[in-house]
Amino acid sequence: MAEFREEMIAPCGLDCSVCLLAHWGENPCRGCMGPDEYKPAYCAEVCGIIRCEKRLENGYRFCCACPDYPCDAFPALEERYLTQYPLVESTAENLKCIKDEGMEAFLKKEEEKWTCKACGGIISVHTGQCTACHAQYGVAEKAVKF
Repeated sequence: MAEFREEMIAPCGLDCSVCLLAHWGENPCRGCMGPDEYKPAYCAEVCGIIRCEKRLENGYRFCCACPDYPCDAFPALEERYLTQYPLVESTAENLKCIKDEGMEAFLKKEEEKWTCKACGGIISVHTGQCTACHAQYGVAEKAVKF
Protein backbone atom coordinates (compact mmCIF):
# COMPACT_ATOMS: atom_id res chain seq x y z
CA MET A 1 0.00 0.00 0.00
CA ALA A 2 1.22 3.50 -0.84
CA GLU A 3 2.54 5.58 2.02
CA PHE A 4 2.50 9.38 1.98
CA ARG A 5 4.48 11.15 4.70
CA GLU A 6 5.04 14.79 5.64
CA GLU A 7 8.83 14.49 5.43
CA MET A 8 8.46 13.77 1.70
CA ILE A 9 6.74 17.10 1.02
CA ALA A 10 9.20 19.65 -0.38
CA PRO A 11 9.18 23.30 0.75
CA CYS A 12 7.72 24.22 -2.66
CA GLY A 13 4.76 21.89 -2.10
CA LEU A 14 5.78 19.10 -4.45
CA ASP A 15 5.34 15.61 -3.09
CA CYS A 16 8.69 13.83 -3.45
CA SER A 17 6.85 10.51 -2.93
CA VAL A 18 5.58 10.71 -6.50
CA CYS A 19 9.05 11.13 -8.01
CA LEU A 20 10.31 7.95 -9.62
CA LEU A 21 13.70 8.43 -7.90
CA ALA A 22 12.05 7.92 -4.51
CA HIS A 23 11.52 4.32 -5.61
CA TRP A 24 14.71 3.70 -7.59
CA GLY A 25 17.56 1.33 -6.73
CA GLU A 26 19.17 0.39 -3.44
CA ASN A 27 19.45 3.99 -2.17
CA PRO A 28 16.31 5.80 -3.32
CA CYS A 29 16.00 9.55 -2.90
CA ARG A 30 14.53 10.47 0.47
CA GLY A 31 13.04 13.71 -0.80
CA CYS A 32 14.07 17.34 -0.70
CA MET A 33 14.22 17.33 3.08
CA GLY A 34 16.46 14.23 3.09
CA PRO A 35 20.24 13.97 2.75
CA ASP A 36 21.86 15.31 -0.43
CA GLU A 37 23.80 12.08 -1.02
CA TYR A 38 20.64 10.32 -2.25
CA LYS A 39 19.25 13.19 -4.34
CA PRO A 40 19.66 13.67 -8.07
CA ALA A 41 22.10 16.46 -8.99
CA TYR A 42 19.33 18.94 -9.86
CA CYS A 43 17.66 18.60 -6.47
CA ALA A 44 20.92 18.59 -4.50
CA GLU A 45 22.87 21.27 -6.36
CA VAL A 46 20.69 23.35 -8.66
CA CYS A 47 17.28 23.85 -7.03
CA GLY A 48 17.17 27.32 -5.53
CA ILE A 49 14.15 26.58 -3.37
CA ILE A 50 15.72 23.95 -1.14
CA ARG A 51 18.78 26.20 -0.67
CA CYS A 52 16.85 29.47 -0.30
CA GLU A 53 18.69 31.52 2.32
CA LYS A 54 15.58 33.45 3.35
CA ARG A 55 13.64 30.21 3.92
CA LEU A 56 16.50 28.67 5.87
CA GLU A 57 17.27 31.79 7.94
CA ASN A 58 13.64 32.23 8.93
CA GLY A 59 12.90 28.55 9.45
CA TYR A 60 10.06 28.46 6.93
CA ARG A 61 9.09 24.81 6.39
CA PHE A 62 7.02 25.74 3.36
CA CYS A 63 7.56 28.58 0.92
CA CYS A 64 4.02 29.89 1.41
CA ALA A 65 5.07 31.11 4.89
CA CYS A 66 7.49 33.57 3.28
CA PRO A 67 6.24 37.12 2.61
CA ASP A 68 7.95 36.94 -0.82
CA TYR A 69 5.96 33.87 -1.92
CA PRO A 70 5.60 33.24 -4.78
CA CYS A 71 9.14 34.28 -5.67
CA ASP A 72 10.86 34.12 -9.06
CA ALA A 73 11.59 30.40 -8.64
CA PHE A 74 7.93 29.39 -8.88
CA PRO A 75 6.57 30.25 -12.34
CA ALA A 76 8.91 27.88 -14.25
CA LEU A 77 8.49 25.11 -11.68
CA GLU A 78 4.70 25.40 -11.73
CA GLU A 79 4.62 25.49 -15.54
CA ARG A 80 6.83 22.38 -15.80
CA TYR A 81 4.67 20.31 -13.43
CA LEU A 82 1.44 21.49 -15.06
CA THR A 83 2.45 20.80 -18.67
CA GLN A 84 5.52 18.60 -19.19
CA TYR A 85 4.71 15.34 -17.42
CA PRO A 86 2.04 12.63 -17.92
CA LEU A 87 0.16 13.71 -14.79
CA VAL A 88 -0.41 17.19 -13.37
CA GLU A 89 0.84 18.44 -10.03
CA SER A 90 0.60 22.05 -8.87
CA THR A 91 2.93 23.56 -6.30
CA ALA A 92 0.49 26.43 -5.79
CA GLU A 93 -2.52 24.15 -5.21
CA ASN A 94 -0.50 21.88 -2.92
CA LEU A 95 0.73 24.76 -0.75
CA LYS A 96 -2.77 26.25 -0.62
CA CYS A 97 -4.18 22.92 0.56
CA ILE A 98 -1.47 22.54 3.21
CA LYS A 99 -2.06 26.10 4.44
CA ASP A 100 -5.88 26.02 4.35
CA GLU A 101 -6.69 22.41 5.23
CA GLY A 102 -3.60 21.16 7.04
CA MET A 103 -1.03 18.47 6.38
CA GLU A 104 -3.27 15.53 7.28
CA ALA A 105 -5.90 16.55 4.72
CA PHE A 106 -3.23 17.21 2.10
CA LEU A 107 -1.61 13.80 2.59
CA LYS A 108 -5.02 12.14 2.32
CA LYS A 109 -5.63 13.91 -1.01
CA GLU A 110 -2.19 12.88 -2.23
CA GLU A 111 -2.88 9.28 -1.31
CA GLU A 112 -6.19 9.34 -3.21
CA LYS A 113 -4.61 10.99 -6.26
CA TRP A 114 -1.34 9.05 -6.52
CA THR A 115 -2.21 5.51 -5.40
CA CYS A 116 -2.41 2.95 -8.22
CA LYS A 117 -5.92 1.57 -8.57
CA ALA A 118 -4.53 -1.76 -9.82
CA CYS A 119 -2.09 -2.65 -7.03
CA GLY A 120 -1.91 0.13 -4.41
CA GLY A 121 1.58 1.27 -5.41
CA ILE A 122 2.60 4.89 -5.94
CA ILE A 123 2.19 6.50 -9.37
CA SER A 124 5.14 8.57 -10.62
CA VAL A 125 4.32 12.11 -11.73
CA HIS A 126 7.29 12.03 -14.13
CA THR A 127 6.41 8.79 -15.94
CA GLY A 128 2.71 8.30 -15.20
CA GLN A 129 3.50 4.70 -14.28
CA CYS A 130 2.90 2.85 -11.04
CA THR A 131 6.28 2.27 -9.41
CA ALA A 132 5.15 -1.26 -8.41
CA CYS A 133 3.12 -2.80 -11.25
CA HIS A 134 3.92 -0.27 -14.04
CA ALA A 135 0.27 0.40 -14.88
CA GLN A 136 0.15 3.55 -17.05
CA TYR A 137 -1.80 6.67 -16.08
CA GLY A 138 -1.93 10.02 -17.86
CA VAL A 139 -0.30 10.91 -21.17
CA ALA A 140 2.36 8.23 -21.76
CA GLU A 141 4.07 10.28 -24.51
CA LYS A 142 5.08 12.87 -21.90
CA ALA A 143 6.89 10.33 -19.74
CA VAL A 144 10.43 11.24 -18.71
CA LYS A 145 12.94 8.62 -19.84
CA PHE A 146 15.30 7.70 -17.02
